[in-house]
Amino acid sequence: MAKSSYSLKVGRVYIHKKCKQGTQVNGEDFEGLCNPFKLCLGTVCASCGGPRALKTFYWEDTKEPLDAYRKRLRTKVPAIYTYWWLWISPLIGLIAGSFLGPLFLKKSTLPVVAGSAVACALIMFLIVGPQVLTLVAPKKYYKLR
Repeated sequence: MAKSSYSLKVGRVYIHKKCKQGTQVNGEDFEGLCNPFKLCLGTVCASCGGPRALKTFYWEDTKEPLDAYRKRLRTKVPAIYTYWWLWISPLIGLIAGSFLGPLFLKKSTLPVVAGSAVACALIMFLIVGPQVLTLVAPKKYYKLR
């Protein structure tokens, strides 16, 4: 995968397929958009406004759709990162939630155990897992083309 001269300050331009107008993205928004392990369901068009799905945008310079770009980056990282994101962190959440829910709610009923386990698994998958991954493997995805 080729390195590029992109920086957080300058960022990059993406084009909305519908209106054909460009939007400059930089800073934390650019970093989050490029990180394939951060939750990002869409972005906005500066011209026509409103949130849209990633598949409706493409990079101006490479013409690659944003959703395909994120999928491609995810396949280029070591497999342990993907295992952590998809399996290990949610499993830790399931186990922790099944103990923490009954402990804090003082009930050991099946709905409490199941609900807290699922809630903790989602928190680990969506928030904590990607943050830990960023700390452990601080890859600058925005610098990759």
